[in-house]
Amino acid sequence: MTLIEMNQPRKGIKMREQAKQINSNLYIDLLDYSNIKLTLNPQNAFVLTAKNYALNEEKKQQEAIQLCDKNLIEEPFKSALYRKSFTLQDLNQHSQAIQCIEKALNSDLKYSISYMMQGYSLQSLCKQKDAIDCYDKAIQLDPNQALAFFSIKVIYYRN
Repeated sequence: MTLIEMNQPRKGIKMREQAKQINSNLYIDLLDYSNIKLTLNPQNAFVLTAKNYALNEEKKQQEAIQLCDKNLIEEPFKSALYRKSFTLQDLNQHSQAIQCIEKALNSDLKYSISYMMQGYSLQSLCKQKDAIDCYDKAIQLDPNQALAFFSIKVIYYRN
């Protein structure tokens, strides 16, 4: 999960798949663990993010959205907005995802992941030029943003 957010998606996905082979209950165990940790520190941003990933992987998107909304009421974490947009994208609710991303960008205009997510939602809404602009901004902020380069390539390939 951390590797994916640190722009090392291939390595992150590979390690996630290895972990799932070792423990087929990986996300259920992660949910149990995060619930225990959150009783000790309900605002632990890392644990909240981990729980959100686990809920998404267990196809519990509504619970994931509720968790993000709760986090946003208590303390507005840009990571909660990012995770909520990710979940909304999984539900093909791209307009709502863009609204979350815009809120995250209001708190940090240099959050390259938000531009990536916004680009993905715009691309899904067939707004290719706007998507490319977002991907370009993500690359400008983080030149190692490999997924942005790939996404631009996909748009040009398809058009």
